[in-house]
Amino acid sequence: MTISNPSELQIWVDGIQAPAVPGGTRIQIGRVPENDITIDHPLISRRHAVLTWNGGWSIADAGSTNGIYAGGQRVQSVNLRGTQDVRLGGPDAGPVLRIRVVHPAPPPVRSLQKPAGVDDRPHMQALRQNMSAVYQTAGNQPPPQRQAVDIASGSAVRIGRTPDNHVVVSDVLASRHHAQMISSPAGLVIEDLRSVNGTYVNGRRVTRQSLTNGDVVTIGNSDFVVSEGRLVRGQARSVVSGGVHVSSVSLTIDGKQLLDDIDFTAAPGTLTAIIGPSGAGKSTVSKIVSGSHYPSVGTVTFEGHGVHAEYEALRTRIGMVPQDDVLHSRLTLRQALRYAAQLRLPPDMSKSDRDLVIDGVLAELQLSEHTGTRIDKLSGGQRKRASVAMELLTGPALLILDEPTSGLDPALDRQVMQTLRRLADAGRVVIVVTHSVAHLAMCDQVLLLAPGGKTAFCGPPGSVESAMGTSDWPEIFAYVAAAPQEASNRYRATVRRRPPPAPPQPGSGRQRPRQASSFRQVSTIARRQFRLILADRGYLAFLLLLPVVLGALTLVIPGSAGFGLNAPGTTETLQILVILVIGATFMGSALTVRDLVGERSIFERERAVGLRPGAYLAAKVIVFALFAIMQSVVMLLICYAGRGTPGKGVYMPATVELGIDLALLTCLGALIGLAISASVRTPEQTMPPLVVVVMIQLVFCGGLFALHGRAGLEQIAWLIPSRWGYAAAASTVEVQWTTPGSATEDEPLWKHDMATLGISYAILGAMAVVLVLFIYSRLRLKRS
Repeated sequence: MTISNPSELQIWVDGIQAPAVPGGTRIQIGRVPENDITIDHPLISRRHAVLTWNGGWSIADAGSTNGIYAGGQRVQSVNLRGTQDVRLGGPDAGPVLRIRVVHPAPPPVRSLQKPAGVDDRPHMQALRQNMSAVYQTAGNQPPPQRQAVDIASGSAVRIGRTPDNHVVVSDVLASRHHAQMISSPAGLVIEDLRSVNGTYVNGRRVTRQSLTNGDVVTIGNSDFVVSEGRLVRGQARSVVSGGVHVSSVSLTIDGKQLLDDIDFTAAPGTLTAIIGPSGAGKSTVSKIVSGSHYPSVGTVTFEGHGVHAEYEALRTRIGMVPQDDVLHSRLTLRQALRYAAQLRLPPDMSKSDRDLVIDGVLAELQLSEHTGTRIDKLSGGQRKRASVAMELLTGPALLILDEPTSGLDPALDRQVMQTLRRLADAGRVVIVVTHSVAHLAMCDQVLLLAPGGKTAFCGPPGSVESAMGTSDWPEIFAYVAAAPQEASNRYRATVRRRPPPAPPQPGSGRQRPRQASSFRQVSTIARRQFRLILADRGYLAFLLLLPVVLGALTLVIPGSAGFGLNAPGTTETLQILVILVIGATFMGSALTVRDLVGERSIFERERAVGLRPGAYLAAKVIVFALFAIMQSVVMLLICYAGRGTPGKGVYMPATVELGIDLALLTCLGALIGLAISASVRTPEQTMPPLVVVVMIQLVFCGGLFALHGRAGLEQIAWLIPSRWGYAAAASTVEVQWTTPGSATEDEPLWKHDMATLGISYAILGAMAVVLVLFIYSRLRLKRS
């Protein structure tokens, strides 16, 4: 029987009290604003749980993707009595609901339980009592309304993602044990506990820092403020400062005005479209708002923080989806998101926790049924949503998309815009750059730019007719393109002008964002690269067939001496070595020449969220070196099978030593391919330089004609890797014995001794170092 007067409920979400829901016997909890209690978190479903009164309060799963948990176990419902904690979305990764039933009379006092791993010294009893609002209710006293943490003198308050912390931050970017606050006679001190994403004070990453009143401590996407010796959660900025504020932003490069006094505000829960003719600066505005580009004049703030001054602390709150897809097309959707999660989320998150985050994101974007589908099999709209899913892994509150509907048909265009509308309705700030005007009615605000980066209109799409005299967008575009200054002047006459702020300091020294450790990044990228190679069957077949073909070419050379003593007047061994050496160089270069340029947009986005260029390059070198070595071994084994084996080497048996010579040269060829790939703009541009490089290797290897003693030509050959690779192979198989004559005996680089072979190895190693440094410098270049 339903009781007509339900007991009062008090609800806290991660320690912050939710507004009271007056009356009623049903309270809906979920991610979208239509719920009674809205929780914007990637693990929360649109309608996640429901509180129901039926003679007593209970909470039940409302068919959510990630469920509700009590005591670490997933449950369908929980009967509520007194004060109870329920976690939404995962056993240790989702938001914590603290629910207190005020009537009937509160339950007896419960003893405080010491969190696991916390020292139970005498002063900790007072500390836990002061912190009852955050991690345990003491007896029948309700949590204090101040939403703050008092820190007892000499004590340490631990902050992190898991429930054994004193302050629980339900954020996928927070580490299990992220930081600790210490109260000393000198004042409050915060100390980072070697967290992955770092602890920030006033936007700067710190290891240990003294705090004063008003300092803002940022952990993951959560802000805390120091106030009178207390740590106050969720009150870092006033409500007015929420959202994005672009104030008098201008950009001039080499004397050319790209943006002229851009000024607009985008509130949480809104969708803003930036439109205009080509060349109006739409993408430039999005890059400045995202923090990747600096304005010449003006400022951009987000949630009260300066985007450029505090970029390192804000980067996880800002998701940027570029025009190009940032997913590897040969991976399935789940595989791609798993690798992205390993790079972006803390390493102390388990695989199951990361999968919970992925499942929540896929459910929000209506992609759950496509988790096992390869990216290249998705439709255009689904691929764009998949790129959005990559950004939502870190739970950003600001999402910026550059031309997401480019190249899509009208139906897919509408699907993408509907998705963006839902993302905004969940409480995010969503900004989209688009050429399409078919679905602007879904937007809350339209920023129309004229050529030269001038503002021609900014406001609700329904107001454009009163402002521009027509609602026909093609006519409006034609007008602003023909008279950009006039359109700008008309708009400025209708708005109140504010003086532009001081330009930002160019030497602010913004640090590069840090994420997982270098070892973890190398491991993740290497495993992904292996999977990419194995997933591309055509490419894999080419890699397997190429060494077979090249090895077989050594069998068509006339003669039967092989690596033995050649008949007078023949050069059979020299010809075999030419094929092996040039084949090794070509195999390595062909293996890698299209790799870096083919995934440049992916790398640039991953670098923006913390991927180190050195870790990225190291992973590539490791994987491609292994494949290059396997290819050289296959080629050489086929050669040995048909032409016999060489005899005694310089340092070891020649059969092994020649394999080392060719493996080194194949790996060097792979670095040459990466250098070409890092230098061109498109995959189509890789073929001409590859052909030129292979021809140069052939001509200057020294096996076709003598190079020693030819002034100028010999010195040029010193710069060619095949010259030293051929010299190493010729020294190993002792060609001065197998092929007697002046052509071989006069060549000092072919001597069969340790010093000569050692010089070849040393120079090949030096060339490898130079190539690695060149590729690394190209990867570090800032690209527009």
